[in-house]
Amino acid sequence: MPEHHWSITVTIWLALAGYVITVCVMLAGFLKPEWSRRLRAVWTISCGFFVLHVLSAFHYSYHWSHAEAIQSTARQTDELLGMRFGEGLYFSYGFLLLWIADVLFWWRRPELYVSRPWWLLLAVHAYLFFIAFNGAVVF
Repeated sequence: MPEHHWSITVTIWLALAGYVITVCVMLAGFLKPEWSRRLRAVWTISCGFFVLHVLSAFHYSYHWSHAEAIQSTARQTDELLGMRFGEGLYFSYGFLLLWIADVLFWWRRPELYVSRPWWLLLAVHAYLFFIAFNGAVVF
């Protein structure tokens, strides 16, 4: 990996660390008002690191070319699964948009965010975890 790619690696690990911290604290039941503000800050900063990760990847790896990103994703999928599927990149875009939407929801309606139905919380985090796991472990 070229030296200038350090930003891609550092930002994803910081984003994932914040993701894991937030989810673990939520699972431990510390989503009370006094913890919620701090946790929301961690969640927001972590999302910001993921945005920086995407920007770094598009700058250094794909030279701001969506077509190049699709081709790279297709190559990686072919190497791992034996089939070219560049459209998998859209799942990563979905990850980015869902995380940003979740952060915005927490800031705009914090009382509703912490009391949302368990199935919605589970659906959001199941998708985020699935994509994060595939991005960090599989790819």
